[in-house]
Amino acid sequence: MNTRSNMEKAENRTSTYQPRLLLVDDDPAMIRIIGDMLAEFPDQRFAVTGEAALALARESTPDLILLDANLPNMTGFDVCEILKRDAKLARVPVIFITSHDAPALEVDAFRMGAADYVIKPLVAPRLRARVRAQLRLRHRVMEAQAAKTAVTKPTGVRVLGVLADDMIEAHRHALEAIGAVDLVKDCDAALRLVRSKEPDAIVLDAGCCDNPCEAVRTLLTELAHVPIVVLADARDVETEQCTLDAGAADVVARSVRSAVLQVRVQGALTSAREAREELRALVESAGGASVHTFPVFARDTRAG
Repeated sequence: MNTRSNMEKAENRTSTYQPRLLLVDDDPAMIRIIGDMLAEFPDQRFAVTGEAALALARESTPDLILLDANLPNMTGFDVCEILKRDAKLARVPVIFITSHDAPALEVDAFRMGAADYVIKPLVAPRLRARVRAQLRLRHRVMEAQAAKTAVTKPTGVRVLGVLADDMIEAHRHALEAIGAVDLVKDCDAALRLVRSKEPDAIVLDAGCCDNPCEAVRTLLTELAHVPIVVLADARDVETEQCTLDAGAADVVARSVRSAVLQVRVQGALTSAREAREELRALVESAGGASVHTFPVFARDTRAG
């Protein structure tokens, strides 16, 4: 099987491809708001119940699902659980949208396979950045995996933490629960380390870098397939947006509880693994006809 040929066919076929979004909320007004916020992605389908969402997803597989947690009859958690049991839909990323700022629910969402968890009220630049990040992450991991030769890597997960002293003290045990941990306190040290010891995921405290957005871009130049989870001030929407647009897999508030940080890093690792599995399915299929990749940057086509 010619991997390069299949990837070239996929790229040619998807050069003008528009990602397909499925928006699920029991409030039609909220669906309109979300749809307007994501107008740069015009291929949108809508559902106001979990049952309708599942029917639409099975009829035409979406590339991303934005799912309200508070649906009637069948909750968003019920829908996500069913999606993750469906072989055809299990790898579709799901972003929960909810009014519940409850760490326990957030942990539950990620443990059942959510890709992100966004709390209302929605902020348009933040939501757009998070949608782009999910679409871009899959493309970037697949592209990097296709470009590199097969390398035998030790089993187990290795996490690099670029963290200030207070963050190390707060989150060391949560990161160690994921796998082996390397800790540094600035971005220059992180860059030196990744050149000799490749991590599977990076947790980057924005306060450890003069320019966290540039730090993300530089790290991804070295390790394009490695998910980066950024810790930033919860009110710093600008850093959240620019690091996501630079290629970060997720941005989490610095005040995050350790259990939430743990499941969000594990969620980023899961998304990267699923992207590699999707690439494997692509090269094993007849030309990869059922798999789409995405442009690295989605453009906002709205006027003004």
